Amino acid sequence: MPTTIHAGPAGITVRLGRLDRLLALRGDLVVPAEHVAEITAVADGMAAVRGLRAPGLGVPGARKIGTWRRRGRSTLAVVRGSGPAVQILTSDGPVHRIVVSAADAPDRAAVLRAAIRTSRP
Repeated sequence: MPTTIHAGPAGITVRLGRLDRLLALRGDLVVPAEHVAEITAVADGMAAVRGLRAPGLGVPGARKIGTWRRRGRSTLAVVRGSGPAVQILTSDGPVHRIVVSAADAPDRAAVLRAAIRTSRP
């Protein structure tokens, strides 16, 4: 089962696939709708993830799966290759940014934005 991102009344849910869960050394993540600041598509998911890996898997130019930390900020990354990805910025919580590879990143980001807009009061 691959890693998936869903938006619903509770907010954004990032459900890690079995292998991604093992490599990232973490479980699924739920970000409440009021903490979602921005959802965008990035052209190169690999380049969007910066910082020090702690914990997770990092294969230069191929994979970044896990948590990347940088100056008091943390990023949950599930990125394979240098293709497009969905990027979610949060205003609060244990993770400040989420980057997940998606071939259809612009469309997926638009769907997530629309779902979050309708779930906010």
